[in-house]
Amino acid sequence: MASGYVVAAFLEAAGLVGLVIAVLRIRTERQAKAAELRSFLRSGQIPSATAGTLRRVDFASHAVAVPFTPGRGSGLQGRPSAARSALGRAIVRGGPALPPRLTGAISAG
Repeated sequence: MASGYVVAAFLEAAGLVGLVIAVLRIRTERQAKAAELRSFLRSGQIPSATAGTLRRVDFASHAVAVPFTPGRGSGLQGRPSAARSALGRAIVRGGPALPPRLTGAISAG
């Protein structure tokens, strides 16, 4: 039984060493990228791929007219949406209550 603990401790130590090595490699790569970007920005060079591609954008062509509605209940009642009707079909009125574990808040995010 003691040998199992030794093997487990060895595997955990190997995993931790692997994590440390990975963090050090990522840090070194970030430093190299930052140094390369720093030297590029200090040189003042403009990459040829983006040179001369500036264009003006006409914001007036992107305007969208939104009709005004005075209130939610003032218009004619239309057909319910497909989602609302599916939800209505899914909920059984007067059915058994949900178990306490299923009554918690539902998060969409």
